[in-house]
Amino acid sequence: MKITILGSGPSYGLPSLTRGFGDCDPDNPKNIRYRSALLVSDKGTQVLFDTPPEIRLQLLGVKNRQLDALCYTHYHYDHTGGADDINKMVQDQNRELDVYAQKQDMNYFIKYQPYVFKDTYYHLHEIKFYKEFKVNHMSVLPIQQHHDDIFSVGYRIGNFAYSTDLRKMDKRAWNALEGIETWILGGVVHRESKKHVSLDEALTWIDRLHPKRVFLTHIGTHMDYETLCRKLPKYIRPAYDGMILNIKT
Repeated sequence: MKITILGSGPSYGLPSLTRGFGDCDPDNPKNIRYRSALLVSDKGTQVLFDTPPEIRLQLLGVKNRQLDALCYTHYHYDHTGGADDINKMVQDQNRELDVYAQKQDMNYFIKYQPYVFKDTYYHLHEIKFYKEFKVNHMSVLPIQQHHDDIFSVGYRIGNFAYSTDLRKMDKRAWNALEGIETWILGGVVHRESKKHVSLDEALTWIDRLHPKRVFLTHIGTHMDYETLCRKLPKYIRPAYDGMILNIKT
């Protein structure tokens, strides 16, 4: 299975219009971060996770753009702003695209973006937490996460998990993540937050699960790439746009 990190940045992107690069070295291209998205490819099946505002630019760098499904983590704009670009892409390919989201997100999409999500080339499917669904041969397990006053969705595929935009998880979520070997953990911030996990707390989470390798994504102006590499254990690395991970399934 191949994982492509299309975007590794926070909600405001990096550089930010107001914050610039912050503490990040502007001469290091790994500090240029589009907003977060992920592409999972396995045995000819491709699943996209989220459609940030830059998704068109992110996918232009991907040779095969034939998607089999789109999975949303939650409805916030930095994860959904490019939804119409994918809708137009599948329209031009003359086919529907299966789109998976939790009920709160589907309601939001249909209310505020009906021209994208209602009676279009998107075929909406409601996620049920902890109930696996299949995209061709690929089994996907949605996991409930607390993201301030809403829920976000984490996803597990085999021994890989993607958990972004979360502040805490309950016991059932932790149990669902047991045994993962590769973990992409997102929304990691430099200090305590109502919406996201702090770096110090993220390290305790990693110690709790003991995955073989971890990649931090959805990281902002206080998270310089080389500084993090020096600070963190070698099995924990900051992600960067365009990073490719190969995972044995």
